[in-house]
Amino acid sequence: MSRIFEALRRVEQLKNPVGADTFPGKLGEGAGAFTPVPPELDGLAHLDRVTCRPHPQGHLLCPGDKDVAAVERFKLLRYRLYEVRGRRAVKSILITSSIPKEGKSMVSANLAITLAQASDRVLLIDADLRKPSLHVLMGLTPAAGLAEILQGRTELMNACRRIDPMGFCLLSAGRPPLNPVELIQGELMRGVVKAAASTFDWVVIDSPPILPLADGRFLASLCDAVFLVVREGHTRREELQETLTALRDAPTAGIILNTSRSANRDAYSQYYTAIPRAEGLKRPSAPARQIQKEKVSKGGQIS
Repeated sequence: MSRIFEALRRVEQLKNPVGADTFPGKLGEGAGAFTPVPPELDGLAHLDRVTCRPHPQGHLLCPGDKDVAAVERFKLLRYRLYEVRGRRAVKSILITSSIPKEGKSMVSANLAITLAQASDRVLLIDADLRKPSLHVLMGLTPAAGLAEILQGRTELMNACRRIDPMGFCLLSAGRPPLNPVELIQGELMRGVVKAAASTFDWVVIDSPPILPLADGRFLASLCDAVFLVVREGHTRREELQETLTALRDAPTAGIILNTSRSANRDAYSQYYTAIPRAEGLKRPSAPARQIQKEKVSKGGQIS
């Protein structure tokens, strides 16, 4: 067993004296069956509960998922977040990308699922008011969400829903508004992030892509940590560099390489992970620069 797995096991043992690979009443690789735990939490017990019916092509880590390598990759990402939290306060996490279709919504949902295995206070927010997708990934009917909050038509806790059997809470995007930029960049959005961080242990925000829109850049300034999703064979080197420049003042905590053919159980820590920093990331860290250098083809694409 690698040193990474050993470190991860020690961290989970400290949080869970029952065992290193299971959480009481939660999904664990040695747990076998999954038993939902009723949320007996102040302020959260009244939330509506809905059942997740994952989209067949959504790649969500459902209870009983047999893709052990994928499960472990997100456990490692969770471990990295606890590492960053050990150095500075981190509650709100933005998941974004350079351009559309890089997998940020899938990463956001699976990160929330993994964090919920260790905490009942996890909120996933769909902040893409133009093309929301989280409710589609989970097979949920549309409902009032972030847009309605920013329009003053509802409140945060009235719009959140608890997702069974995963155990996290979801604030969907709501009905796409006519003025998404104005709503996202308004003071109410700042208040939503602040209120969510004061109520939940973790707040994961699925952001619009950075380059074509201004929304993601503003959201990055509101969060404690930003993770950039890069899709192998899809993201161009120039786009990645432009995005990193746009996020130069944001608390960028790492880069996640998605759909890497090189990612396997032995190499996932190199190719499908995040490279955390204690402070903001002005430019890619040395491991990230090496990955970019090795993965850029002659045509200028990350392959």
